[in-house]
Amino acid sequence: MKILLVSLILMAGAFACHPIDSDAVPNTNSGSLSNLKGTWTLKYVFLSDAIDQPCSSSKTPQGITLNITDELVENSTNTYVINGQSAVNSYFGGINIVSFDEKSQTGKANITQLGSTKMAGPEDLMNCELRYFTLLNATKDFKVFKDTDGMYYLHIGDFKQDIQPSRDGGLYLIFTKK
Repeated sequence: MKILLVSLILMAGAFACHPIDSDAVPNTNSGSLSNLKGTWTLKYVFLSDAIDQPCSSSKTPQGITLNITDELVENSTNTYVINGQSAVNSYFGGINIVSFDEKSQTGKANITQLGSTKMAGPEDLMNCELRYFTLLNATKDFKVFKDTDGMYYLHIGDFKQDIQPSRDGGLYLIFTKK
């Protein structure tokens, strides 16, 4: 566990960061939980006070995706089947929607039974995949919204919860879909 934590800290420090794009600011509260369903493409990774590319040390051969289906996990009333493509492997699991506020379009969720194929790849892509799976598996919060550019955005991860000023804005993944 210590090795994983140290490697994540080192990895986060090693990745090149760039400023937040203005297109990632929520515009309206329109939509519903149905907007959560569908195939999302990872655009950025928010790391406390900076935004990073999904795989800043290399380009992924294809985009990293998250597909949230209408299908419920067996014996569940609020856990939906997820699947997608990471930097190297395909993955699958569930997203348990704990709560959702229609007005703010925010909710609480957690990832369940995350698994993947076990193909090997270049070290930089395997590190990218490890970071993605670690952040996805740590999901506690989500927000979905449509912005002025016509794109839907999904922020999913661990949002900052306190109101104290700090540079810690949470750790989360930023996805888009049309």
